Amino acid sequence: MANEFFKGLILGSLAGGIYTLLKTPRSGEENRELLLNYIDDTTLLVDDVTNSVNELKTAFSTLSNEGKALTDEFTQEVTTTIEEFTNQIEPRMRRVQEQADKLSKDVESLGQETLSL
Repeated sequence: MANEFFKGLILGSLAGGIYTLLKTPRSGEENRELLLNYIDDTTLLVDDVTNSVNELKTAFSTLSNEGKALTDEFTQEVTTTIEEFTNQIEPRMRRVQEQADKLSKDVESLGQETLSL
């Protein structure tokens, strides 16, 4: 995509330069000087665009790598947190289950005592 842009830019510059040479009333010396200035300016612009594209590629690469590192770190932290929570809650869940079983037995025995009265 960038190659096509640069090819178009260069071909457009050449076509514009040739057209200007054929249609200007200036002398050859003036035309050569203007053409050289135009080529220098165009070269600087192409270099600027190339540098900007390279900087953009580098920025995307850096962003991608940092995003991956942060995702890996976040995943590890969430996994660790879940494991710690599971380990902390397990004894409490056992106590709750024991209390629920005891309450169920108490209700059952109370129900049997009520029926035998």
